[in-house]
Amino acid sequence: MKSVPTDVMYDNLHDAEYRKTWDQNMLAGFNICDLNKHNDIGYYGAKFPWPLANRDFCNMRSWMEFTNGEFLIFNHSVPHNDCPEKKGFVRAKSIVTGYYVTPLPNNSNGCVLLYVTHTDLCGSIPHSIINFAMQKGVPGIMNRIEECAQKYIAFSKQRYPVGHVHPWRTPKMDWDSVDDYPSATPPSAVQPRRSPVLTAVRQQLVLAEASLVSLVAAPPASGATAEEVDELKAEISELQRKLLLSMQQSNGGGSSAMSLAPVAPAQEGDSTAVQQYRAMMQDSLNTIDKLYLQEGRVPTVREYLTRLHMILEGLKRTIPR
Repeated sequence: MKSVPTDVMYDNLHDAEYRKTWDQNMLAGFNICDLNKHNDIGYYGAKFPWPLANRDFCNMRSWMEFTNGEFLIFNHSVPHNDCPEKKGFVRAKSIVTGYYVTPLPNNSNGCVLLYVTHTDLCGSIPHSIINFAMQKGVPGIMNRIEECAQKYIAFSKQRYPVGHVHPWRTPKMDWDSVDDYPSATPPSAVQPRRSPVLTAVRQQLVLAEASLVSLVAAPPASGATAEEVDELKAEISELQRKLLLSMQQSNGGGSSAMSLAPVAPAQEGDSTAVQQYRAMMQDSLNTIDKLYLQEGRVPTVREYLTRLHMILEGLKRTIPR
C-alpha cells in the first residue's frame, strides 16, 4: 500500500468509530472491558449473506507497536460473563486473527499489511465453502481497507481535537527486549541486548511458520506434497530448538527472564483470591518452562496446554471443597 503510512494504517484498524464507515459486514461492535494498555475484550457482530445466520464474536484483542516501525494487532475468542450468546447470532470462534503492519521498503509513506485469520464459524457451513468464500472475499476486504485508510487522516482531523492521543497508542517495544511489555522510559544504554543471532533465528522461524501455513492451506492442485510439508515441519522444529538455546545463552544460561506463557501482571485492586490464583498459575507455568528447558525444545501450543491442564487437574484434587 504505497500511500498509507504504517501509523495511519494502525490507527485505521483500531478506530471502532471509523470502522463503521468501511466495514460493511459490521452489525455491532463495542468494548467490554480493558485488561491493560495492550489488551482488551470486545464484542463484534457480523452480517452474513442469506441463507446463513449472522455470526458474532467475543474476542480478547492484543496490540503492540515496535521501535522499528512495525505494528501488531491480534485477537482470539474468550468467554466473558458480560458477553453472553445472543438470539439471532451463531457464536463463532477466532482461533487467531490479526494484522501485521510493516514499513514499505524504500517508501516512508507506504506500508505492507499482512492479514491472518484462523476462524471457526461454527454452525453447519461446510469448510470447503468457507475456504472458497475467504479466498474470494479477503482481497476485496484488503482493497477496501486501503481505500478507507487513505481517508482516515481527514476523518481523524474532523473527529478528534488537536493533540489528541488515541487510547491504543503505547510506548514502543523493542523486538529484542527481554521484557513482556515496554517500559515507560527507554532502556538504559548499559542494559544488555539480545544477540543478533537470536533476532535472526526469530525472523527465520516466523517466515518458516508462515510458509507452512500457506503450504497447508493451498488447494490440492497447487502441487504441495507431503514430503514438502514434513521437511518444513522439521525445519521449524530445528529453528525452535535454536531459538530456545539462543534465549538461554542471551540470559546467561538461566531461565528466570524467560517465560513461554507469562501470567498477566498484577493489577491494583486484585482481591486475595485473584492474587492466590495468579501465584498458583505462575508457579505452574514456571514448572512447565523448566521441563521444556530440560528437554531443550520449544513446545507446541497443544503440548504446553496439555501439560498445564495436567498440573491444574492435580492441584484441583488437592484443594478441599
